[in-house]
Amino acid sequence: MNDYLSKQASGSADQPRVPLSSSFADAMHQVLSAKGWFSLPVHMLSGMTALCFRLSVHRQLHPDSATAYNWAAEHFVAADLIGIIASQGAGFNFSPTFPLYQKQAVAAIRQSLEQGTGVVCWKDQFVVITRCDDRRQLFYYKELNSAAEHELPYEQLGKNDSPYWYGQIYEGQIQKDMLQVIRESFIQAVYKAEVHDPMLPESDYACGLKAYDAMLEALEDKTYDAAGAYKTLVFYAGMKQDTASYAREASLYWPELEGIAEHYTALAAVYNEITDALNERPVLAPEAPCSINAEGLLPLLREAKRIETAAIQSIRLLLREPIENRFHDVGLR
Repeated sequence: MNDYLSKQASGSADQPRVPLSSSFADAMHQVLSAKGWFSLPVHMLSGMTALCFRLSVHRQLHPDSATAYNWAAEHFVAADLIGIIASQGAGFNFSPTFPLYQKQAVAAIRQSLEQGTGVVCWKDQFVVITRCDDRRQLFYYKELNSAAEHELPYEQLGKNDSPYWYGQIYEGQIQKDMLQVIRESFIQAVYKAEVHDPMLPESDYACGLKAYDAMLEALEDKTYDAAGAYKTLVFYAGMKQDTASYAREASLYWPELEGIAEHYTALAAVYNEITDALNERPVLAPEAPCSINAEGLLPLLREAKRIETAAIQSIRLLLREPIENRFHDVGLR
């Protein structure tokens, strides 16, 4: 796949990419590109790993919607789809066994850094650990939208404001056929659109195309968290931009995707309108009072649902044979 990964791709989305402060794809891309294992733009990584196709929301649009999914499962599949050998660890930092996992994680991260490979970790957002100082017992990490370097003492690894710890280490690369990667990524798009994430309780979260129904219901019934709705929709606007850019460039390798790319281009345009509507009443700070124009968002979200549903139906039609061969488990590879 390296011949393809070094090819200069074109046809990126017309709109500027919305920064995704908690995007795992951005963190993964930072590590793999620095290592020389991936040289295409981040939206290609986001698409080839199928990460950009995910859509899950809290039913009241709480701020955790953007990162509420099964990290271990999705990130393992993401790496595997593009031929990256990875190991990872995750858990709760209040667990009695956390100190043992923390000790092992510190050793594994140090070893990866010694081999010249950064590590993706959770520090209340996805960050990249870039180097360490054994004398001072410190890791140094970078947040995704900043060049600034931050210190993280070894003994503080995994001790976040949120109760979770997570890390993924990249160990090697296997050659994969680009067209097969693209085909599989769109099959995974169908899976993510139609199947609920089993880690999330359906009473609190909605996934895939059903997420639109949850967003519409929350806005119509005025049961939404305004700041959370803003953060969620801006995040997914960035994801849809990635999806549109990916579909366009993937169609250069596989022209049968052109119709699907048109759907996702239209979808990204609707999400741009959504961000425009949100920015009419900007959120100045997390603790500041926040209001959004829910009535103005409703028709836009209905249109987004219609377009994304059409995109998934088009993918199902194009890839009907491999999808049907998987019977009840479209995500099975």
